[in-house]
Amino acid sequence: MPHLELAILLVFIAALVRGYTGFGFAAIAISGLSLIWPAQISVPVILILDLIGSIGLLKGAWKHADRKLLRNLATGAIVGIPVGLLILIKVPDAILKFSISVSILIMAFWLLRSRTPNLSPSNWLTQIIGSISGGFTAAASVGGLPVVCYLLMTAHVAQIQRATLVIFLSTTDLVSVGLMAASDVISFALLQPVLLLLVPCLIGVQCGQWLFNRRPPQSFRPIALPVLIVLSTISLYYSSTQIF
Repeated sequence: MPHLELAILLVFIAALVRGYTGFGFAAIAISGLSLIWPAQISVPVILILDLIGSIGLLKGAWKHADRKLLRNLATGAIVGIPVGLLILIKVPDAILKFSISVSILIMAFWLLRSRTPNLSPSNWLTQIIGSISGGFTAAASVGGLPVVCYLLMTAHVAQIQRATLVIFLSTTDLVSVGLMAASDVISFALLQPVLLLLVPCLIGVQCGQWLFNRRPPQSFRPIALPVLIVLSTISLYYSSTQIF
């Protein structure tokens, strides 16, 4: 695989953030890997790694997650995931990378804005957010960001946000990977990059979990957002040169 050393470093940093905050692995990893690998390779590889890396987080997350919020998010994701998979298969690589970078930048800057968490989640709004997240997961493996934007507007404490994200993203990853395998997007050729990146992924997640248990964050903004903005800006530049 080309630029394997860079891929290992990117995956470790992304996994560290995921273990600590409960989200950010896919967005950070895909922003970096899109510079060196085609999206049709990097997206399923990141989804598989994200799914494996989240296994160790599920036990602690289940008792703190908001069950009603999870059900409504999952209901919406069922609609969004097949649409996102179709986009991944049909959209040309350069355009898909450009769209991914723009989407990540928009949501990252949205998260930077200071907002008063006073929104009361409704069933229909939560299902819409779940549908958008499911589509982003299958198309670009960045389904966590729409949910994060939504949760930041609610009064849920950071621990509940993190637990809900861990379970929801793990579920959407599993469904997306299954549909990709059924659609022949995932093949044995992807086994090599998955195995090569699995160790730094698992080490990063465990290090992030260790940090979270000792110093839970008041907010994940200062940790994940600068990395997301830098990587997605670089990816946006390179993808735009291929299109324009």
